[in-house]
Amino acid sequence: MSRKAVLLFIITISLGHDTEADIPKWTSFSRGGLVNVNNNNSGVATYFRLKRLTNYTFRDIRFYAHLFGSDQDIRLRQKSSRIFVSIPWLYNFTTVCYQRNTLVDIALRYHYNQGLGILLRNTERGNITTEMGLAYDMSNYLEDTRKTSYLKLAFTHDKDFRHINTKLELDYFSQISDINIYNLSRFQAMGELQWKFYQNLKLIGGFYQELRTNRTYNNKNTLLHITIGWSKLLKWE
Repeated sequence: MSRKAVLLFIITISLGHDTEADIPKWTSFSRGGLVNVNNNNSGVATYFRLKRLTNYTFRDIRFYAHLFGSDQDIRLRQKSSRIFVSIPWLYNFTTVCYQRNTLVDIALRYHYNQGLGILLRNTERGNITTEMGLAYDMSNYLEDTRKTSYLKLAFTHDKDFRHINTKLELDYFSQISDINIYNLSRFQAMGELQWKFYQNLKLIGGFYQELRTNRTYNNKNTLLHITIGWSKLLKWE
């Protein structure tokens, strides 16, 4: 048996699963509320998410829109991941994201990353993950085709209590191409505190921050939001 055949067999065994027992669950999430930046600029916050989950796969699409009149922070992100069945604490992932943020002079940024993740903890009450991969983006997607490459490191921590949920997402992108021309390495942080006060309704407070490592723009642009969120389990096959 050739080396390619052995490798294909190993991958097939690792990713294979019983599709009849792996029924997908679809859930939709929506939010509406207020957002503030720099303590003197308030606007409207909206959010929509559609999640598809099975025992071995995860897919979701998220849409954020923070509108301040003349300024906007708009993000559209799609992520998919798959657990290696024979190695249940290891998974691969792919993420695609479009972002417009006039607060930090991003007209339209296209971003793509993929790699491997580790489930440090995975329980019904929450999970902890860490990820490493390669990424690239085009910071001026409509007018420039030049790609910038990065090494991605990420950490997430979700914790569920009886009526309170907490979320923390940390991403660091270390530039590995065109370093001598410009430095687009950045750190992104998102945190939320959610209070379930009635059935599927939640009061959600949180923040989003993006920091360049070379401090080329105002690092005080922290988005603070407070919203009412609701979720619904969809009966899709």
